Amino acid sequence: MKEKYRGQITVFLSLILICVCGLICGLLESARTAAARCYIEIAAGSAMDSLFSQYHRALWEEYRIFGLEHFEEQELTAEFADFFRAYEEQENWYPFVLEDCQVVDRQLLTEASGTYFLQEIVDYMKYGIWTKEWSETSAAESLQTIKEARQAAELSRHMEIQTKNAWKLEKCLENISECLTQQKLYREEAAERLDREDGDGFCRTADSLIDELERIPRLTEKYEEQADAFGRELDVLWQEYEEKKEDLSEPVWQAFMQELEEYRSYTDKDGERRMQVAALVPQSRERIDLTEAVCREAEEVEEYIAQWEPDDEEDELDESALWRPVQRHFGTYEVLTFPAEAGIQDKEKEGLLNRLREMADRGILSLVLPADAKVSSGLLPAENSPSHRETYKEDELKAGLLKKALTAEYCQVFLSHFCDTKEKEPAYEMEYVLFGQEIDETNLARTAELLLLVREGMNLIHILGDMEKRSQARTLAASVVGASGILPLVSITSFLIMALWAFGEAVADVKTLLAGGEVPLIKTKEDWKLSLEGLLEFAAGGNMEAAAEERSGLTYQQYLTVFLMACPHTQLLYRTMDIIEMNLAEEQPGFSLSDCAYRVDIQASGSGKHVYFSLGLWKSLMGSRDNVYPIQTSVSKAY
Repeated sequence: MKEKYRGQITVFLSLILICVCGLICGLLESARTAAARCYIEIAAGSAMDSLFSQYHRALWEEYRIFGLEHFEEQELTAEFADFFRAYEEQENWYPFVLEDCQVVDRQLLTEASGTYFLQEIVDYMKYGIWTKEWSETSAAESLQTIKEARQAAELSRHMEIQTKNAWKLEKCLENISECLTQQKLYREEAAERLDREDGDGFCRTADSLIDELERIPRLTEKYEEQADAFGRELDVLWQEYEEKKEDLSEPVWQAFMQELEEYRSYTDKDGERRMQVAALVPQSRERIDLTEAVCREAEEVEEYIAQWEPDDEEDELDESALWRPVQRHFGTYEVLTFPAEAGIQDKEKEGLLNRLREMADRGILSLVLPADAKVSSGLLPAENSPSHRETYKEDELKAGLLKKALTAEYCQVFLSHFCDTKEKEPAYEMEYVLFGQEIDETNLARTAELLLLVREGMNLIHILGDMEKRSQARTLAASVVGASGILPLVSITSFLIMALWAFGEAVADVKTLLAGGEVPLIKTKEDWKLSLEGLLEFAAGGNMEAAAEERSGLTYQQYLTVFLMACPHTQLLYRTMDIIEMNLAEEQPGFSLSDCAYRVDIQASGSGKHVYFSLGLWKSLMGSRDNVYPIQTSVSKAY
């Protein structure tokens, strides 16, 4: 007989089972909801990654900079939503409907004083595939060397001006000396005419003598004005030296101090001569009065002789007796002399030395460009470039020397320059970053001037530390001034020669760099090319040849890289942006880095659907949407 089983459940057990099932479903829904939130965050992150994968291809391929190009925020949200819907459409345990998304924040490459643009440069340069040329230590040392060279060159050029002012002072003394020499000749001629009892001739010569004597106060006044100006400018020079000495190393500081003391010695020596010059004014007045008095006496004698009539036919006029007092009176005239030594003896060499600095004033490029070089006539970004349309302070960004060195090296890698073999216009991109002028030729000229200044300073520092070259310069100075010249004048002329020698060598250096050669930052005796004889030949109209090609120093491009490290960092970044934007706009008209995002923050919101939870019969009474709950997520992304 088959047994029958009866199943039954009490109401109490039914309620217990309902509670247990509700608990299990609640736990499952809680876990699912947490997983759904994670899934949605993953979806948002993935959508953002997909959005950022649409970086500007040419910007990356040509300059290794990421930028998400867009024109309106709506473009970003629309594309983000498209990428997000791929996750929304999946049939899984995490149903979700995207209802809205908006850009909370976005950071453009051109914003924040170039901070974001810098970060991309640093990220790329740190992990580049080439060997980096600059460390923070080497960059700091090179910058200090360049800074010292510039200060030395600027100080030396001001000292050159003072030397030439001293030469002008000597010229004033020469004019006085020539005036006194002419006075002596007129005095001798006048005395000779008196001896011949030629009254008319004496008076004519006396008038010339008086004219010459009357020049002395004017010449003296001009000398004193020049001496006063020399003293004032020397005080300014000392003040400038005090300001610059912090940037000079101890040996260079001592060398300049020694040379500046010679200028003080010159003014001290000139003070003695100034007293002698000042004494000439009253002395010349005395001689004018004496000469005028003798002239009147001579005229009276002439008139007396002309009107004399003898009382007797046998009476004779003793004219010699009449002239004798006049002769004695004029004999008391003491010739004015100037015992002090003055003037420059070798006028030819003086002229050659003066011409050297004037050569650069006639056009730096004509002086340093290789014979076969062609200068680009290209025009660079104008008012609508990032450096013009963005608001920033040149020195606002304080990112440290290492990052600035990486930025400069980035420019070296990606930007063109004068020695670049690429044929394009505008051609001088690194030069533009340095000086920011719109014309290629202007940027090249200013770069050449800076190169010349730095090389001149470095060369002068070398000469000041080389006793053999200093001795050669002093020997030439002695021959220019002459044996009669005062010793301090020889010393300051010697410094002028050293400064011009450094300038001449710098011309050869820059020409070598522009021809594609290399020049050591700090030279040794073996690296020196130009002799003093060659310097004078160059001043006389000779051509300065570039040194034979050597590979023992820095190239033109490397010098520019060091100069870029010395630029204000924000200015450096924005001018680099100018070049990038200009070049990419040729391929894509209207391209702007201001349309390229570095970072975007997006907030997405929507509703999720419960799977293990439902309000059942109560949902209509509560006015609730069926199994729906709000959910929101935020996602940020930066290159």
